[in-house]
Amino acid sequence: MLEDLNKAAKKAGLHVAHAKKDGLYSVRKAKNGKLVAKNIDADEVEKVIKKHK
Repeated sequence: MLEDLNKAAKKAGLHVAHAKKDGLYSVRKAKNGKLVAKNIDADEVEKVIKKHK
């Protein structure tokens, strides 16, 4: 799941990583590492990626 999210995020200039809690993710900008969103589930990650395209 994480690999699939990262492939989509890379096209939008983002990076997805596992959060400390199970089943949640954090999203950062690939260019400067600034946090975009944290502790969100996979569905919300996809929404963030679409928003940043």
